[in-house]
Amino acid sequence: MKSWLYLLLLFSTSLFAQTNHHGLIFNTTAFNFHKVENWISRVDTIEVTNTTAKKVFLLKQHYPREFQIRFPAEGINPGETKFIEIIYNPLNIGKFKVAISVFHTAAADPVVISYVGEVVSFDPFANAACPSFTDPNYKRPEFDLEILVIDSLTRKPLSSSIVEMGKGEIYTSYKTDSKGELKIKSNIGLFYFYAEHIGYRSKEVQGYFNPNNRKITIALVPLQSEEKKDTLVTAILPEKVEQNVTVDPTVFSVANYKENNIVFLIDVSKSMDGPDRLPLLKSSMIALTRLMRKEDKITIITYSDNVKVQLETTAGDDPEKIIAVIQSLKAGGSTAGDEAIREAYNFVEKSYIKGGVNQIIIATDGGFDGLGKTEDQMMKLIRKKAKKPIQFSALTFGQKKLGKKFIVRLAEAGQGFYLFIQNEAEAETALKEAIKSQGLRNK
Repeated sequence: MKSWLYLLLLFSTSLFAQTNHHGLIFNTTAFNFHKVENWISRVDTIEVTNTTAKKVFLLKQHYPREFQIRFPAEGINPGETKFIEIIYNPLNIGKFKVAISVFHTAAADPVVISYVGEVVSFDPFANAACPSFTDPNYKRPEFDLEILVIDSLTRKPLSSSIVEMGKGEIYTSYKTDSKGELKIKSNIGLFYFYAEHIGYRSKEVQGYFNPNNRKITIALVPLQSEEKKDTLVTAILPEKVEQNVTVDPTVFSVANYKENNIVFLIDVSKSMDGPDRLPLLKSSMIALTRLMRKEDKITIITYSDNVKVQLETTAGDDPEKIIAVIQSLKAGGSTAGDEAIREAYNFVEKSYIKGGVNQIIIATDGGFDGLGKTEDQMMKLIRKKAKKPIQFSALTFGQKKLGKKFIVRLAEAGQGFYLFIQNEAEAETALKEAIKSQGLRNK
């Protein structure tokens, strides 16, 4: 079985599908799975917020047999948010485009929820692993996942190697035993691994595992030097940072610095919910906002289970509006990346400033889902856009190592900067200085 798998198997994408249906706000009504190999159904969740002045009930209906739907047990009070849970289990290989209607007591007409995509193949264990609302004893099949870390030249095992393993938003660190091995109880799915050992280059790999495909060997390449390299890059800044300047760099004027068109692409998945992650990001963005001028533009897009525009393109001389949106950001949900990046490019191109600094700044605690096999395509897209030029920069947070090297590669391809922000002092200054270094006139 192929080791790669579209991550869209785990996390479908929903773009701007928020719907106000007679006072009920559905945070998404459209799920796009694109092409999926090794399909296993999962539970999709829709947030429903009642903005009316009365209690609203969601009405149960009969649905096609490929759907299982669980509604809130009681009605939704004014101002309250509850959840609809849906399991979609396609019956056949091929493209699908289906929709279901959800009725509620605030309207005579239903809200329509759509599912589109294509099943390339079903996982051999799809039936056994499919979730169920009717079986209280349901449990995904488990197996022993076996990991071996070895020297790429001698093929000898590497004991006490650190292996960070990630699935979705769950990341766990382990150490190999005296035989360079790890045995972990696991269920079916796509996993990422980050392995490191003193004197060797660290490595990231991914693999799809089930009871028939449960072993992986990670071969680490020895360093020419015994010096241990830091696995978390602190900062990669443009070369022009170190150039001598002929203007006063303390005055952030249009005469001294180019106009900025910044689209923030922010990971608000649940893994960002920590004191060294989302709070530091907010501090960084607020510090930058206070530096902005009326000629600058800021857009804020978030991504987790879906992609959402939190702030349409706004001039820098409206800091109260921008800061209010920043402070309202909350973490929760899974992570999807492909469509989020493409949508960010749409926004930066719509508000493009000729002669200014136009860029996307992604902010995350590590890698993100939603790429899978399309990683190379995304890298090519970022390189192509950098020639326009639209830069791609990155802010990372938290001590999780998995995925950060890939984010560095994206920033390098996008000819932008990369910053790893670890504390409040860095949050107050690092992003501001990076933006100033990019836009300095009279190079």
